[in-house]
Amino acid sequence: MNTWYPEADLVIQHAKIYTVALTCDEVKAGKTDFPIIENGGVAAKDGKIIAVGTADEVAPLIGEHTQVIDATGKILTPGFVECHMHAKWTGENLLNLDFMGVKSRQAILDAIAEKAAQAEPGEWIEGDGWNELIWEDSQELITRRDLDAVAPNNPVFLLHMTVHTIAANSLALEAVGYTKDTPQPEGAEIGHYDDGELNGLLWENGALQPMLKTKPALTDEQHLQSIELIGQKLNAFGITSVIDANLNYKQMHMYNEAHRQKRLSYRANLMFYLDPQFGSFEDNLRRLDEMDCVTGFGDEMLKLNGCKVTLDGITAAFTAAMSRREYRQRPGFYGDTIYSQEEIDALVCKATELGWQFGIHTIGDASEDRALHAFQEANKIRPVKELRHYLIHYQLPYEDQWPIMRELGVGVCLQPTIVAQMGEEPLFWPEQAERFQSPGLMFREGILAGGSSDSPVVTPNPMLGMYYAITRLDETTGKILSKGDESKVTPIQALIMYTKNAAFFSHDDDKMGSVEVGNFADLCLFDEDFITGDVERYRTVTPEKTILGGTVVYER
Repeated sequence: MNTWYPEADLVIQHAKIYTVALTCDEVKAGKTDFPIIENGGVAAKDGKIIAVGTADEVAPLIGEHTQVIDATGKILTPGFVECHMHAKWTGENLLNLDFMGVKSRQAILDAIAEKAAQAEPGEWIEGDGWNELIWEDSQELITRRDLDAVAPNNPVFLLHMTVHTIAANSLALEAVGYTKDTPQPEGAEIGHYDDGELNGLLWENGALQPMLKTKPALTDEQHLQSIELIGQKLNAFGITSVIDANLNYKQMHMYNEAHRQKRLSYRANLMFYLDPQFGSFEDNLRRLDEMDCVTGFGDEMLKLNGCKVTLDGITAAFTAAMSRREYRQRPGFYGDTIYSQEEIDALVCKATELGWQFGIHTIGDASEDRALHAFQEANKIRPVKELRHYLIHYQLPYEDQWPIMRELGVGVCLQPTIVAQMGEEPLFWPEQAERFQSPGLMFREGILAGGSSDSPVVTPNPMLGMYYAITRLDETTGKILSKGDESKVTPIQALIMYTKNAAFFSHDDDKMGSVEVGNFADLCLFDEDFITGDVERYRTVTPEKTILGGTVVYER
């Protein structure tokens, strides 16, 4: 039996505290100033903040059993909140070959050859994170014949950094059952060479999922290890809460097991995925009706967040749905959405009727328009402002969409690091490149913008996300993607994006994302003030400590 003591469990003394003590309504109204406490103190008890003030004001809460952290010369912020990533998937990828940031096509092939030389015949080889747009030796895609040459005895598949493309060899394709005569899946593509043979390239979920389902399944212990591994990585970045999207039933079950075994070190908000890979449109409507639980079911560490739909693909694969302008690289081509207008309307309306929050992946402006139309239809059933429906990515913002978004309270989850590292700028028309995924415009227009990464697409490091939101630097070209300062944010706005704003999307902005009495004691301690210092420090600064519910879960 635990003994309860009438004193704080944790007191942090003498820190400069960036409280981010704002409401989301205030942020939408243009307010970005909040109390910054010099020589501040924070006290926590039973996982919650019980006092915030000066060091002297919280000192009386220190007792015999209180853990005291002297933070002289350091800054304290809320724990960072990640409002859109694939945490479980990222954890699973940590068990594979990592090609994130690798700038050489040949280096990838060499790594696979080395792995194949060590593997048993028939053992699957998996790699993640490749991006041909940053290769310096050649941007020719790796195909089946390339992989056959370096790994003739092992099934191989490589998942693109966008998670929308796979490159596979012959053994992997054979294991799935793909042949040159396999029909094209709905909303996806199985690639072919000019001679009609399979080239090993697969695009979008309808083609990817059979491969992902065919590879050897993780054991339960590997599932739990993946949750622990990504938890360690997230905590080292100062992240204490995550919205984890695109989960299947097994992954959600293993989250529950990790929570039961106390192996979960971040607050996990799970997204119920409605995608054609799980069946037809009618199947997904039925799945909504069959779910016993909706948004909010769970506890402080693990709960259901909302439904997610991937409405279109990505610009780099020409699978995003455009309308106002054709693809710059493919004249006359606009792409299309995965669900029709009638289908996405029906899914969102059914989910709204049942009380689900709804997040929609929208890259092209046609998909954005269709998503907003669905939200308008759903609003006739129930105010979507209460449910907090939102757009994921919102890559191409247009002025005529903003009044609808303000009226319905539709926010956006943005990924500044993708903008900087994906290398898509040459694919856009110039006026699109200046604005795509523009956090500065969202602050200006009163639309709530949350910070996220879409990891494993890019690193979930929020410091880099804030850096790129502030600078709008495209690392692949050296260009600044902003018309003046229009698309940029200030350091304070960047902090708000990755704390209070991001907490909005899990309905937690009243209990996290700021250092206030009554909130979870989720905190980050840094040994330098990156907010007032040289912006280049964002590239290298890391937390000294990360605190979850009053307990230190990471210490540098």
